[in-house]
Amino acid sequence: MQKAIISYYPQYQKMRQHYRFFFLLFFLCAACGAKSQSVITLTDSTDDLWIGKAVYYLEDAAAQLSFDEIVKDSVNRLFLKLDQDAPNFGNVETTIWNKFYVVNKSSRKWVLSVLNYDIDTLVFHYKDSLNNVQKIVAGSSRPLSSRKYKTPYYTFDLPANIDDTAVFYLKVQTYIFQYPMVVSSQEKYIEDLHINNLLKGLYYGFVILIIIYNLILFVSLKDRNYLYYIIYIFFTALLMAEHAGVIALVWGDKFHFLWNRGPLILSLAAIFFLLFSKSFLETKRFTPRAHAVINYGFIPLLCLSILFNLLNENLYASVINQVIGFGLLLFMCINAFTIYKRGFYSARFYILACGFYFIGVTIFILKTFAVIPYNLFTSNAMEMGSAIEMMLFSVSMADRITTFKKEKAKAQKELIQSLKENERLITEQNKVLEIKVDERTKALQQTLSALEISQNELQQKNLVITKEKERSDHLLLNILPYETAQELKETGTAVARFYDNVTVMFTDFKDFTSITEHMQPTELVTELDHCFRAFDGIIDKYDIEKIKTIGDSYMAAAGLPVPDDAGATKIIKAAIELQVFMHQHNEMRISGGLKPFEIRIGVHTGSVIAGIVGSKKFAYDIWGDTVNTASRMESSGVPGKINISEATYALIKDNFNCVYRGKIAAKSKGEIDMYFVEGAL
Repeated sequence: MQKAIISYYPQYQKMRQHYRFFFLLFFLCAACGAKSQSVITLTDSTDDLWIGKAVYYLEDAAAQLSFDEIVKDSVNRLFLKLDQDAPNFGNVETTIWNKFYVVNKSSRKWVLSVLNYDIDTLVFHYKDSLNNVQKIVAGSSRPLSSRKYKTPYYTFDLPANIDDTAVFYLKVQTYIFQYPMVVSSQEKYIEDLHINNLLKGLYYGFVILIIIYNLILFVSLKDRNYLYYIIYIFFTALLMAEHAGVIALVWGDKFHFLWNRGPLILSLAAIFFLLFSKSFLETKRFTPRAHAVINYGFIPLLCLSILFNLLNENLYASVINQVIGFGLLLFMCINAFTIYKRGFYSARFYILACGFYFIGVTIFILKTFAVIPYNLFTSNAMEMGSAIEMMLFSVSMADRITTFKKEKAKAQKELIQSLKENERLITEQNKVLEIKVDERTKALQQTLSALEISQNELQQKNLVITKEKERSDHLLLNILPYETAQELKETGTAVARFYDNVTVMFTDFKDFTSITEHMQPTELVTELDHCFRAFDGIIDKYDIEKIKTIGDSYMAAAGLPVPDDAGATKIIKAAIELQVFMHQHNEMRISGGLKPFEIRIGVHTGSVIAGIVGSKKFAYDIWGDTVNTASRMESSGVPGKINISEATYALIKDNFNCVYRGKIAAKSKGEIDMYFVEGAL
């Protein structure tokens, strides 16, 4: 074995060749080294110490050295002093022997803690009071039941008598060499352990609540974002538990098979994080290139890491995770910021969530490497960052739903405001409607092309499609007559048509401008909306076509788009009901101290041309001298009366009591025979 040791360390060969020359120099250096030996001094004022810079180490790459060989002078003097507060040898599969000296100036009991659960094997050696070598074996590959301290990390007693100097050896064998070493008083260790356990319990309780909350939302909303998010949370919490040794602490050896599956759990958490991010941020829509990088770059690499872990090539799996870990998080933050700039404002919470998690991980790593102090905050920074991330992700999804609701409320508000706009705004609304119909149609087509589900789900989605189509048709019928809308849908055009027997009605409020000068805009809109809604209900009752409203004027026609010989009679019946409604409405206004709205109604029968013109921003309208004459009948009328022309009188005289007014001068029309309708016979 001595030959194996010498061949293992090539410097021995050179030293043997020059043994005589360096003999004196060697012992002088050894003496100097002995004087500068770092010793850890434990006093009553000490609570805990990071001992990295007081530790000496020796690499045993072939794992051939035993403890008896390590303590021999020929090997022992090959130990090198560590210049790090926390030992870190990077990613390498090897064995490291650690040695440190302790002088106990206190009567307190002391323990050594190795703050990394993911270590395959640790072997702790020391000599007891009888000079017998004691050996304690620990590591993630061994069951929890074999440990004296049932804690997440590895803890060993430091038996050192008062004023004595003791030397301790720790053999570490693993594939990721970061293992902070802390010497603490037993009281301080137990106190910190209790607080840490409480904080971790709060964290995992919070995780369970978040999972239950989002599971309820998923069942209710059927949004796959919540499913991806729930799975991501589960694997993230599982990763935290595996990394901190919580799984072994809570369930003992039942889940011991997870001890070396950290890279697999991390990769699964990252994959579902990417799936959630793609779906939530709509990367395919906003950033298609980044979407491709996720699909064909990050996810395949993470799957490769999973494969290496399943093949027990944990070093390669961990290297892949470390290489892409921070890059992935930074990439998604930049991508989310780009999407935010493009108008998806819910991404701001996503960016904050990733930022807090990044800060938490960074603080945890800096603590691990002793760059910043080890305390309750830094030791639990990763869990804190994860909890804030989970909370902000939940807020971001809630904000996404709120945004949709705000957009819907905004659309409704715009619809109300459009009532006081002129014909130009109505035309613009038609354009908006056309765009929305196109969007709905495209959405339905995309939905239909994506339906590869069970029969029950297919029926449910078909029902949704039918409702959306009915809604689109309903919106279209609010603009066009049924027959014209059908023609437009079937042929893409609607031909203007001539009608020789159409009865046109105009209504107007007397002194409307002077009355409304003292009304608030909202009060005016509310008043007109109330009256015109009542008018709509009355003309619908008689199958009369509403043409349009302009200010306080209301225009309707009977006998189109389907010819109707009884159109004149229907118009007069509707006009009488309009008078009745306005009479009742004015009684309420007068009782409230308000001026009444006195309505004038004019009716004329004749030929018109009706239809829509153009291919965009269309509206159904009628044209012809009949329309102008009907308008003159209204302007030449008397408030509270139905003023009709000779042509209309000829059609309704057998059904209604009419009074001849004589020839009345009408603007641009000369004198016209006019009649007042007094009521039905």
